[in-house]
Amino acid sequence: MSKKHGSKKGILGIVITIAVLVISAIFTFGQKNLWKSAINQTDTKTAAVSSLQSSEAATQPLSVHYIDVDQGDSTLICCGEYHILIDCAKKAYEENVFSYLDMMEVDSLDLVIATHPDADHIGGFADLVGKIKPALYVLPQISPNIKKTQTELTLLNTLKTMKVKTEYAVNEKVFTFGDMRITTYITQSEQSDKNEYSVVAKLEYKNASYLFMGDAGKTVENEFMKAQYPLQADVLKAGHHGSSKSSSAKFVRFVAPRYCIFSCGLDNDYGHPHSEVLQIMKKQKVSCYRTDERGSIIIGTDGARYYFATER
Repeated sequence: MSKKHGSKKGILGIVITIAVLVISAIFTFGQKNLWKSAINQTDTKTAAVSSLQSSEAATQPLSVHYIDVDQGDSTLICCGEYHILIDCAKKAYEENVFSYLDMMEVDSLDLVIATHPDADHIGGFADLVGKIKPALYVLPQISPNIKKTQTELTLLNTLKTMKVKTEYAVNEKVFTFGDMRITTYITQSEQSDKNEYSVVAKLEYKNASYLFMGDAGKTVENEFMKAQYPLQADVLKAGHHGSSKSSSAKFVRFVAPRYCIFSCGLDNDYGHPHSEVLQIMKKQKVSCYRTDERGSIIIGTDGARYYFATER
């Protein structure tokens, strides 16, 4: 009886050992495949982004790069030796901006514009300043009645510590860089929503024009239309990631864009861009490009025509 019992135990031990080895092999193989898949995905994205660098759009005298930073904003403008950055994503996606600047071989910034203090627009600036010190940093003019966020306080402290030249945005101020002009527009009224304090910027290069709305909403759109600011532009970066709180039909007709960019995250919690805005663009026959669908987007120009390149 003891021999049979011992024999059964021995067989059971062998079975268990084999099972453990099989499970271990499956797990190891699976892990290797997961790593291989992750590496392949990273390599594919790197190759796709790198291909943008040599695209026809990127090699134009002026190129505007709408960087894919998920649900946030960051736009790089390159014109010859001049480089300008509008917003710098949220901190979780700042590396997207840093790696993109590296890819485009940008090691200096002549102008930085922070449209407004939301974390998804300025979250990466504090660390960026430690890498590239901008020649000038433009801040939005926010009412003192609106409490500063911790992200904003950290950034302001960093700018002071790093002795970065800063100034607050001025309405209708023009910055000139060679043949490129950038004009800033800001609300002249007291606002309760910090989005309405967004610095709006219009870029002009020969016969080409781009408009960047930050998170400005319909209140400011109406104010700007009433003031008859010359905001007409071929390329519109939609306000507030395509929210229905921005981009009224009247304002879109006023700007009269041919192309519109939505900077938004895939399946974002806000449903951006909203269907109402997409319908407005469709009705006005505006061609739309979305970072959640196309990844990073470049619209370059020679001053007469536009060239497009997308990550995917």
